[in-house]
Amino acid sequence: MLLSNDIIKVMKMISKLPKLMESKGIDQKTLAYQTGLSPTTVGKVYRGQFNQIDKHTFTTLCLYFGLKTISDLIDIQWEKDDIQGIQVQKK
Repeated sequence: MLLSNDIIKVMKMISKLPKLMESKGIDQKTLAYQTGLSPTTVGKVYRGQFNQIDKHTFTTLCLYFGLKTISDLIDIQWEKDDIQGIQVQKK
């Protein structure tokens, strides 16, 4: 049986936030202040250290940067065992 935790192990989410911030010439503290997001939340998204996608956080960031899709904010990198995005079962 495939569990949601199994999916997390076969893919990696890569944040594009550092490049977006660089293009605007802002740091994490400034982004947090201007969006109303907590500095901790901004830091986690910046480093790609999140397990869940919070709708409010990502909507706020997409609106702030004028992004049209979530893929403008994050990339998904599949592991070699799951290159085509087909979920593998845990043994």
